[in-house]
Amino acid sequence: MLVLPAYQTCQGQTLYEHSSELLAARARQVLPDDYSFVVMGDSRDGERTFLQVLALARSYSPLFILHAGDYSNKGSEAETANFLSLLRRSVPELPVFVVVGNHEEREVFAKEVGPLNFTLDIARLGLRLVALDNADSALRPAEQERLRREIASGPATVFVSMHVPPQTERWRGHTFTQGVEQLEKTLAGSRVQGLFFAHSHLYDRSEFAGIPAFITGGAGAPLVWFTRHGVPVNHILLVRVKKGRASYRMVPLKG
Repeated sequence: MLVLPAYQTCQGQTLYEHSSELLAARARQVLPDDYSFVVMGDSRDGERTFLQVLALARSYSPLFILHAGDYSNKGSEAETANFLSLLRRSVPELPVFVVVGNHEEREVFAKEVGPLNFTLDIARLGLRLVALDNADSALRPAEQERLRREIASGPATVFVSMHVPPQTERWRGHTFTQGVEQLEKTLAGSRVQGLFFAHSHLYDRSEFAGIPAFITGGAGAPLVWFTRHGVPVNHILLVRVKKGRASYRMVPLKG
């Protein structure tokens, strides 16, 4: 019987489909009351740094990696193939899930990477991650309704991710405004424990609707040269869930 290498997908299989298979296997092996995953974003135009960031992520043996969008510059098939090749080279055994970013081409993304909106559910861990498409700087009614539905039926530990951060008193630029009020109403008082964004090429931690909220856009794209908030640093965000409660640590890429 032919055994495929860990990251060699079957013909016609998307990254999401392949990673879902890997995730199902890894979820059976981790401790249900103590596991970790990694969040990163914005790796476009920075292949060398991205490979280093992937190696850093791999060193923590996470349950999975969440890429919060912008793996490409134009979203072309060639760029997407290169991105998938980098994953095969660097993290062949790890599931990688990608939130669509504003630099992605939706048709190519859906064909090669995965759905524009998706939910990861791991019943054994009581874990749910909801990823939404707001790459055009708007959270539209369909995504708002999806989020309300997924939160209402979610388990004890829920996370939410989208590419563009909401506009807040702290986050003024490079943000979205359409749907922000509805998002805040949906999240307030919910069981969501963390919000993950990218889009700005830096790291920052804040709160939104009383929930820890992160911009993690330091996976290789050119870092911002000026910012009123956050730190322009290449990094990963390490999320540890212990007994159902999440803690967070930004790990910078050294050297």
